[in-house]
Amino acid sequence: MEQITKRVEQLEKNTQQIQTDVAVLTARSEHFATKADIEKVRAEQGVMRVEIMGELGALEQRIDKKFERMEDKFDKKFEKIDEKFERVDQRFNQLEDKIAAFNNSITWKIMLPTGLLVLAWFMQNIVLKMS
Repeated sequence: MEQITKRVEQLEKNTQQIQTDVAVLTARSEHFATKADIEKVRAEQGVMRVEIMGELGALEQRIDKKFERMEDKFDKKFEKIDEKFERVDQRFNQLEDKIAAFNNSITWKIMLPTGLLVLAWFMQNIVLKMS
């Protein structure tokens, strides 16, 4: 009979442990997700993805517009710089024209008479003295 009493006591302990384990599992199972919960989360993720993609598209458009405005500003600045270089080129061309005119003037006013003078001197001193 003692063996039966020990077995009953062991069974009671085991039963009590099983009841505790079942209570813990029951408490935990209240937080388990159901298929409906998972589908709800998936649907929410889909909605959030669409919203994020829409916001990214709008952001991309705003950035593109800003880049276009910056590009326009750069183009205007480069056009102004090009205009300034054109004016500098015109001034250099005018200066070259004046220098060329001055060189022509020197050639006709000084060099040609000097050359003729040297030629006349050469003719007078060398050619005439040889004859």
